[in-house]
Amino acid sequence: MFKYLIVLLVFYTCSFSKILDVSNPKKLQTLEYISFINDSLNSYSYEDINKKEDLESLKIKHIGGAVGPFWTKLNLINNSTQTKQITLYNPLAGINKIDVYLLKENHLIKTLKLGDLRNQDEKETLSTYSSFNLVLNPNESITIISKIENFHIYNLAWEILETSDFFTKDSQKIFYSGLIGGIVLLFCLYNILNFILYKNKSYLIICAIALSLSFYQYGFHGIFYFLNIGINLELITAMTWNSSLFGGIFLLLFAFTLFEQYSKYRKNAYLTLFFMFAYFLLVLLLIYAQFFDETYYKYTWIISLIVLLSTLHLFMFAIYMVIKKEVASKYYILGEGILFVSVFFNTLGLFNLISYIEIIKFLIPFAYMINIIFLVIALYLKNKIEQENLKKAKILLLEQSRFNSIGQAIGHVSHQWKNPLTKVGTSITLLETVYNHDQNRFIETFEKQLPLIKNSVKLMKKSMDEFSNFYQTKSEKEIFSLFESISNITEILSSKITLKRVKIDLQIPKEFELESYEHILSNVFLILIDNS
Repeated sequence: MFKYLIVLLVFYTCSFSKILDVSNPKKLQTLEYISFINDSLNSYSYEDINKKEDLESLKIKHIGGAVGPFWTKLNLINNSTQTKQITLYNPLAGINKIDVYLLKENHLIKTLKLGDLRNQDEKETLSTYSSFNLVLNPNESITIISKIENFHIYNLAWEILETSDFFTKDSQKIFYSGLIGGIVLLFCLYNILNFILYKNKSYLIICAIALSLSFYQYGFHGIFYFLNIGINLELITAMTWNSSLFGGIFLLLFAFTLFEQYSKYRKNAYLTLFFMFAYFLLVLLLIYAQFFDETYYKYTWIISLIVLLSTLHLFMFAIYMVIKKEVASKYYILGEGILFVSVFFNTLGLFNLISYIEIIKFLIPFAYMINIIFLVIALYLKNKIEQENLKKAKILLLEQSRFNSIGQAIGHVSHQWKNPLTKVGTSITLLETVYNHDQNRFIETFEKQLPLIKNSVKLMKKSMDEFSNFYQTKSEKEIFSLFESISNITEILSSKITLKRVKIDLQIPKEFELESYEHILSNVFLILIDNS
């Protein structure tokens, strides 16, 4: 009976005295056991918080945009018969400063300085979250008082896991971050090669979008802090805040270039430029707030508003592109639609208009990745069409050049025909005269003139054959004699060559052959010889 009374007493104590039992760390919910108070005047100490009886109960973990600092208090007890090794961490990575005071029987036993603006080398353990480890012996209790300071966004809760489970979770986070980072680098290399190949700057803009996303996520989820690679701590924070803004600028710039807004959709172009300028002003605002006057962080709500409005603008523009039946617009609208929905719910969560659950933190990176995939597909289709049009233009240009050359060739052929046609005409006139005035000599005259007529026709036919060989266009390579090909050109130009008193000496072995496009090579030599 006495044991049952003890159990009931412990249960009663834990239920009504706000003491959290950590006997089973795998199933702990800390929210209802945490109390807090705002200290915007910065007037409290941990002793004051420990004595205060009027602390508020924490109803939600993520309180969104607020002016701090905040104090929290959490009482823990281990009612099991085993020693518990637990880790407490704030689920919002990237918090600037957290001062943790551990009290036992109202006496301070340890002080911890956590947060991303605290030197990593001074931490007991380094993780992507602000965290610390505790060892609680059986029936041991401890009070945790913490002072949390951050720029604008606050999460006041402590999450509790067994230490082994926490490091497993953190290691998995680091592993997947490294994997995604490697994929991003390969993705950027792929787009840089495409830029070198196609000279399309949209590929570089996609690289910039991917890198800005990576910088933001690596900062927001504490990866840069964990890596401890010597980057200035304030610079890490500045990179995290500003990389998201640069990501917005590059997304706008991509739409601006992909759909040629300035030349084709001028009104949309002006709106896009407005948002890009607004992002640039926000970058300046954040830099000033970060390094000169932190009070300006109270205006950071404008960032969420501009991000939401700019993604809405891109989504509406994507709808307009679908209506206009622009190339690749169907893929573009899918990417921008997913991004807009994610930004919309993330904004609601940040300002506590909806519950900021864990999955919301990963909506933006997931939506960005999906959006980038669709942007690449859209760019590929757009580039494919442009390359096909370029190929057609090159073919058209080549054909125009050939027609110009053919015009020249026709002039040369007609000039070559003048002499044999004159001879044929003369022979026919002579035969007609003999037939009309001296028929006795007609057969004799005909026998003399016929070889001349045949020779003239043969010369004319040869000229036509040479012209036909030159005009013939073949789509595949063939083996041909270079000597015969150039000889054919010199025959076509023979009249002009003779007129200009030029001698062309072909020092080419007759058996020498090429495998290429004969009509293109003939065209080149025709133009070279004729122009020279």
